[in-house]
Amino acid sequence: MDLSRIVSVFFVVALASCASNGPSNLSSSQRSQIAQIDLALKLVSEHQFPEAEAIIQPLIHSKNFGRLPSAEQYRALMTAAKLAFTLKEPKLEYESRVRLLVLPESTGSDRMSRLNAANRLNDTAENLASLTDLAQKNPEQLDHMNYRFIFRVLNDSKKQLPHGAALPLMQALYAAHWKVEWGLEPSGIWQDYALLLLEQHRLSEAIDVSSHVTDEYGLISMRADRRFDAITVANPAQFDVDAAIKKNFEHFQSVAERTPKSLTPKVIVMDGLLEDQHYGAALAAADGLVTEIRSHADPKQWYDDFDERYVWILDTRSRLLRRLGRWDEGVDQLAAASHVPDKDGKNVSQVINLGELYCDLADPKNGLDTLVRLGSDISAYGRMQEAAVRLDAAIQLGDAEQTEKWLGFIKEHRLDAALTYEDALLRMNDAETAAEWLIERLEDKDLRSAALLSIQQYAVPRETARQAELRKRRREMMTRADVQAEIQRVGRIESYKIEALGQ
Repeated sequence: MDLSRIVSVFFVVALASCASNGPSNLSSSQRSQIAQIDLALKLVSEHQFPEAEAIIQPLIHSKNFGRLPSAEQYRALMTAAKLAFTLKEPKLEYESRVRLLVLPESTGSDRMSRLNAANRLNDTAENLASLTDLAQKNPEQLDHMNYRFIFRVLNDSKKQLPHGAALPLMQALYAAHWKVEWGLEPSGIWQDYALLLLEQHRLSEAIDVSSHVTDEYGLISMRADRRFDAITVANPAQFDVDAAIKKNFEHFQSVAERTPKSLTPKVIVMDGLLEDQHYGAALAAADGLVTEIRSHADPKQWYDDFDERYVWILDTRSRLLRRLGRWDEGVDQLAAASHVPDKDGKNVSQVINLGELYCDLADPKNGLDTLVRLGSDISAYGRMQEAAVRLDAAIQLGDAEQTEKWLGFIKEHRLDAALTYEDALLRMNDAETAAEWLIERLEDKDLRSAALLSIQQYAVPRETARQAELRKRRREMMTRADVQAEIQRVGRIESYKIEALGQ
């Protein structure tokens, strides 16, 4: 079957149907332009894509193009956009998709196509503009999107664009009552939104938005940050962390029971038990789930998210075994998990986690040997975790050259994983620079909440000697007068019964 022929025929038929009925008062110049559109479509049907583009591009940029009937403009711009996509010219495609949205014939699907084109362009500002336009004018399209993409756009905007650039998108998402899977509120987004509202002295709106922050770590972060004091004082019950933990746990227990073909809610329940130090119950749940999974001849056909979540069940089981003091079993389980391919047919996270565990156990050679299995397609955050393992191994092996190399890398990319840089400095026993980095993050209005979250007092699980030493160095760094002064200026430290996020 010739797929390209089917696509081009569909393309031509669809655009031909958009043509205007040709009012009799068209000028000869306009009739000539319409004939050019028709010729371009004919060339498309013959798979002569470069020749078709050579006709359509000058036409849509011609002086009198805007005088054509809107239906003909739409047809021409859509032709140009699809040709640019076919010929892998993202800038030309995006330009045409933006232009056609001002025409009355444009639809919500066209806004989605603009967003896809912006993503191919790999332009953070245009991604944000496109997603904002979609959320404002066609919010129903949000239900068909992967929530992780929305998170990525917001995260990239926070890192790369001026402070507050994403406020219109947050407003649109909130107005659309947008949630992620299983009725879960995007707490981190609402926390950022509430903060931007506070900066504009819109307290009542900020209080309303904050009522949708339900994640316990989001609530801890807001309690710790003095910028949110007006909100936390106005509604103290909303910021009862123990109540939130209980409510979230019960919610996901219920979701897990209602969705037998989804592993994610079950993993969240296990993680909740782990964070609350119910290690025995969590391990029993993990063992039961692994047994259930293996009872299916083909679990990929039974569970909707098997490729994405199975490996994390094994990862969590390894952490639970270690917390119960069963270190050898924990290592063996994580080693097995590191050989399980993820949804993309590879494994990055567990390979890095295993390398880190070996280093924590003072076995740097095995830590480095593990990383040999890493591929090159790793996220910026993942690359920082790999670098942290390589740095720790180099320190333990006394390799000054590699130590300098990987510390330099981590410093250069510190905004990709701020806490990883702090850990690296503490491993180097450089408390001075670590304190300066923490103070810098506390002073930065975009990094402050995460920094405050990381320094709260949490339950401490069973640790290796190296993990305990790192914690000791951090505790000593935290007692410095300059660090304490900055913490008191911008926030506070409180104690919680749960483990630290991502412990």
